[in-house]
Amino acid sequence: MKLWLQAVALTLLAAFTLGAFGPALDAAPAVKPATEHDRMRAAAQAMCGSENAAWEEIAPGVVQCFTHRGAKTKRTTP
Repeated sequence: MKLWLQAVALTLLAAFTLGAFGPALDAAPAVKPATEHDRMRAAAQAMCGSENAAWEEIAPGVVQCFTHRGAKTKRTTP
């Protein structure tokens, strides 16, 4: 009987602890602001087409777009 009461007490303590502190444990990490490189990547992706389109920065600020088969399509400046 004593062991049963200890098990119930520990279960209730664990449930209370997770109920009280669970939301703090689930908090999402802070979102870091987009860097200049991230913005450049997003602009190049938008200019070259779909999410699957490939691109390469051939010079600072100059982007070469490729088709799915690897053929060059256009050269653009973001």
